[in-house]
Amino acid sequence: MHLVSFVLPAYKAKFLSQAIDSILNQSYANFELIIVDDASPENLEKIVDSYQDARIKYYRNEQNIGGVSLVKQWNFSIQYAKGEYVILAADDDIYHTHFLERCLALADKYPDIELIRSGVEQIDEQNRLIGIDGVLPERCSKYQFLYYWVKGTAFTCIGNYMFKTSALLQKKFIDFPFAFCSDVASTIMMAEKGVANTAEMLFQFRISSIHLSSNKNHLKSKLEATTMFYNWLMNLGYEVPDDKLDEFCYKHTQRNLLYIKCRYDYYNQVIKHLPFSDFYYIRKCTLLSFRDKIVMFLRFSAEKIIK
Repeated sequence: MHLVSFVLPAYKAKFLSQAIDSILNQSYANFELIIVDDASPENLEKIVDSYQDARIKYYRNEQNIGGVSLVKQWNFSIQYAKGEYVILAADDDIYHTHFLERCLALADKYPDIELIRSGVEQIDEQNRLIGIDGVLPERCSKYQFLYYWVKGTAFTCIGNYMFKTSALLQKKFIDFPFAFCSDVASTIMMAEKGVANTAEMLFQFRISSIHLSSNKNHLKSKLEATTMFYNWLMNLGYEVPDDKLDEFCYKHTQRNLLYIKCRYDYYNQVIKHLPFSDFYYIRKCTLLSFRDKIVMFLRFSAEKIIK
């Protein structure tokens, strides 16, 4: 039997019990749950101590690592993993009972693959369903995976993936400011040998007021991270494969399509949320043409006036 490591870097207490419950209720039982308290000001240890389960291992950082670099905390925490596969859980997301069972079935079917992906549901603070993922083929190449992300078929977070531990420890999660785009980049990196995907939505990603991805206080860092990510993405240097479908996907994820996605993310992830006084940040969208910056400014101004 495979040993799997759920690694849960924790800082917030609000949904922690729900996250732990969903992991302990897995139908596949041979796993360890490693909770790494990132020097939280909340009493997370009390919550952990309420569980009497030998599979739980609790560690507390002497200093808050995630406050400096969330990805550094991810990479630090996975060092505790002893399993053949590792899952980076969060302190507010929820796993379906059969998440691990279904992911391991795919791992056995495709032993060369280093990345297993579950479909994702998005939920709010009351656990109400507010979004649903697209369905990917059971196995896809790295080119197809990139294509499905660019086209918006695949919703990307980090907790819905199961990684081959040896490969992840070697490559590490990719660090961008405040972990913006780090989940996408890291999974694209780990997809080198392809991705196996469940047909079912076995993971629930929580969107809440306390979630970093929903926070509007770091927009300028998100803009910087977006530029860093797309520079990285456009310079992957993928070679055109022989398979015709892969070649189709590759050609459609070339710079033109990536540029369109970059332009979309600059505006919808950052610029539209800025106050009008910060309109000059449009010039920091350095990957865009001068023409597109002008068009973006006109759109930004029009939307602010309408509001």
